[in-house]
Amino acid sequence: MFAINDVFQPTTPLPKINGPVRVIETVGLEKIILIEVGDGANSLPFTIGYRDWLEHLKSDALQKITDPYLMIPSTPGKLPKGATERYKNVLKATGIVAQAPASLHTRKALAAANAEIAKAMGLNGRTIKRWLCEWLRSGRNPVAVLRVFLEGDADRSVKPQERGNKRGVTGRVSESTSDTPAHEVMDSIAKAWNLYVVKQKKKWRDAYHDMLIDIYKIPAGAFSPDDGGYFLDPALIDKYRAPTWPQTRYRFRQLKKAAFQRDAELPRGNRGKATDDAFGPGFFEIDATYFQIQLVSRLTKGKLVGRPAVYLIVDIYSGAIVGYAVTLENPSWATAALALYNCFSDKGAVFERLGLPYAAKDWPCRELPTMLRADRAELVSNMGQEFPASGIRVETPPPMTPEAKGTVEGKHAEIKKPQKGRFDLPGRFAKIRKRRDPDGKKAAALDILEFERILVEIIMDINREPVEAKRIPPDALPEGAKVASRIGFYEWGLTHRAGFTREMGPNFVYEHLLTTMKATVTSRGIHAKGEIFNCDRLRELGYLAAAIDDKVKLAVAYNPLLASEVYFYDRKRSTWTPAFNTDPEIYRLKASFAEAENYRGWQEVLTRQAAFNAHGKRRERQTYIRQTIKDAVKGKKKTLIKTSAAQAGIRENRAQERANERSPGLNGALPTTVPPETGAPTAASTVVDSSAKPNKADKFKQLWSAVDAISKN
Repeated sequence: MFAINDVFQPTTPLPKINGPVRVIETVGLEKIILIEVGDGANSLPFTIGYRDWLEHLKSDALQKITDPYLMIPSTPGKLPKGATERYKNVLKATGIVAQAPASLHTRKALAAANAEIAKAMGLNGRTIKRWLCEWLRSGRNPVAVLRVFLEGDADRSVKPQERGNKRGVTGRVSESTSDTPAHEVMDSIAKAWNLYVVKQKKKWRDAYHDMLIDIYKIPAGAFSPDDGGYFLDPALIDKYRAPTWPQTRYRFRQLKKAAFQRDAELPRGNRGKATDDAFGPGFFEIDATYFQIQLVSRLTKGKLVGRPAVYLIVDIYSGAIVGYAVTLENPSWATAALALYNCFSDKGAVFERLGLPYAAKDWPCRELPTMLRADRAELVSNMGQEFPASGIRVETPPPMTPEAKGTVEGKHAEIKKPQKGRFDLPGRFAKIRKRRDPDGKKAAALDILEFERILVEIIMDINREPVEAKRIPPDALPEGAKVASRIGFYEWGLTHRAGFTREMGPNFVYEHLLTTMKATVTSRGIHAKGEIFNCDRLRELGYLAAAIDDKVKLAVAYNPLLASEVYFYDRKRSTWTPAFNTDPEIYRLKASFAEAENYRGWQEVLTRQAAFNAHGKRRERQTYIRQTIKDAVKGKKKTLIKTSAAQAGIRENRAQERANERSPGLNGALPTTVPPETGAPTAASTVVDSSAKPNKADKFKQLWSAVDAISKN
């Protein structure tokens, strides 16, 4: 009945159709896109209902006619230089529309495509619009745009352009203004650009003067020192027909723009907004920053602990901050997991811990996103690379492109912006400090808990800020001013723009936020990261008994920042159960796994050094010990006593040797005295007379004789 590019003439007056029209496109079974054709046609494409079009054809209200553009060739043949450039631009512009037929479905889409093409090609939008309409009227024949060059004299394309006057605004002083048209001076200006500006790096004004002197051969004396580059003699103006300074400056700008576009590494299109691809709450961005403030210890205000790291998670759709974390640790996946857990959890526990007068309904953010955009540092790592297994789509922008996470970067700027009279924090310092600027250490007064309270207040204040007015949809207006705040817009979107969030399961934290690994179970417990963990549940499940004969592998989850516990999955209870470090020193230190590893390393270093020291002393005294043994053996050999004689009085010899070893007061360690009633002198005042000293051998012989007599009786 009809086909694309057919031309129809109305036989009776019809609505919307006033003359011959061409069928451009059929959009499903909904509408037909038409455009007027003929010499007087100048309208844009318009639409008519598909059923109405068929009714017009069936009732013979429309009659098919011969295409009025049938005689235009499909190839232009030989064209002038300017027409050739125009033909290339026409092909480029029409090719873009041909690849995107949806741009013809509505006038708004066509206008947007027209503006985009004009900006990309650096041409006027009305010119592009005229080309596209003529192309569509002719049945998508780009040569129709250039038919003015195809009519008339066949040799017109090779004729040089006649000398004429310059078009455009005339100068204020007509006698001193050149009327040389642009096409006459264009080549000279381009030559001056390449010679003086590009190669010699001269200023534009100097390049213009050199062009007049070197290229146009105007004598230097013709210039007045006060005319700024203009020569005022009308005779010289008419003789040399040189370009004016405004002509040259305009052309220089065009050449500079073309050179910049040619040298650009990557062409950049129109920059949109992050909210363009966010259809509701559930598209999050996460990033860390160092807050420019010095903190003090919670134990005493006299000790500095440095600046904290702050993680923020922001919803792109509403701009609300949905999660945070404050820590003195370095930014990593372990600290990012703290912010993610806060994002997915009820905020009532946070307010209760910090002692703030808020409830969970004041910060109703506890959902998992459908997309999380983060830096490669957190998610492209040994620990964070398992997070996408949770089903959350993870995006990592290219390095060194903070604009790819513009939403969260903007929130960092908001929370760090000094606000005198509201959040005047002691210890703050400028990110880029100048000479003699304070570094915040002298004024530091907040500990990390006090800083976290103030940070949450700042976050709540930011969430109460209004969203952009034009982003509020019509169905949200009845909600009142509450929906205009960021947090109110987020809460409204959970109901009215749902489908992009989900709830956190009971095991989500253990499976996707904590770090998982395969650990070995022995009879002592779970061996993980150089530590041993044990609990009663391991014994109840039979893991310790099974590990006596063979090692058992078990999947565990752990927080890299706390080495005092790990978690294993209890299949009977379908829960994750903690197992605790068997070393109580790790609890006392509250060490991370990295610190525990360093602690174990120092233990090994000290024991190895102690063993080395012992070996050194042993080698040092070994010669003396061997000499002592050698002297004792040598002295024994000099004693001419038989073994039988030496053993005869062994009991008496042993008793005598024990008595010789005894001394008052623990070998002289204590001052000892004799009781006064005995009348014997004290040990301190006893004077020993060597001449009256009794024979010890006779004394002990008498003693043992008395002992033998008693034993016989």
